[in-house]
Amino acid sequence: MWNLLKRFIGMNQDSISAAESNPSIQKLVSANSLNKRKNIRIKYPHFGAFGLFPKVKYKNSEIIVGNISAGGILVIDDTERFGDSIGEVIMIELEWDDFSTKIRTRIVGANLQRRHLQFIDFNAQAFLRISKLTKPGYLGSRFHQVEDHDGKLQAIELWVGPTGESLVFPREGAFAELTINGEKINFRRGTPTHLASNNAPISVERLHDILVIIANLPRYSTRAKDLLEIIEDELRALHSRKAG
Repeated sequence: MWNLLKRFIGMNQDSISAAESNPSIQKLVSANSLNKRKNIRIKYPHFGAFGLFPKVKYKNSEIIVGNISAGGILVIDDTERFGDSIGEVIMIELEWDDFSTKIRTRIVGANLQRRHLQFIDFNAQAFLRISKLTKPGYLGSRFHQVEDHDGKLQAIELWVGPTGESLVFPREGAFAELTINGEKINFRRGTPTHLASNNAPISVERLHDILVIIANLPRYSTRAKDLLEIIEDELRALHSRKAG
């Protein structure tokens, strides 16, 4: 199985040697099967790369990303830098705040300004970081908005998750309330986010996950976009205070 996976993802010899020496990477690769056609695609927020989402650069210039998975990315080629040659191999850079790597990709799809790039190289650390987006991103994609044509809901907007989660934009009080894992989280403009039950502040890590969840709702509403920006502002403030 491991040998088949290595051939399928096109790992070079250095990557193979590094992965073979790390049982945890082997386990992760096997668990995810690295089937590029079935990898979950995680949408970027409307304001672009932030937090757990890597910046993507081509020839040192940042490019617009639509979504990312462990198998590749969808980029918006609004300046026609890539052309539309299917099969062409190009080098891109994935950049987080504390890590960056260059990876060869192949253009496997082109439609108007959209270019689908498949990763050729396997980088273990990049794979692990992208994989962290999968769980919250998938959860967000399973939410659906409750229609309220008769105005019976005590909320301006309501989203319901697959296993009891909910995102409510109430008519009064907090701007938004997210219920997840049995806990209610309140979001207000200009104030820290807290658990409703005990008024405890939310951790940076949890806020990052929530940002991924909201960014991957099946469609963006104006309020969902506003909530993403509230979370972004709070995370930037938290990181700034931590750095200071």
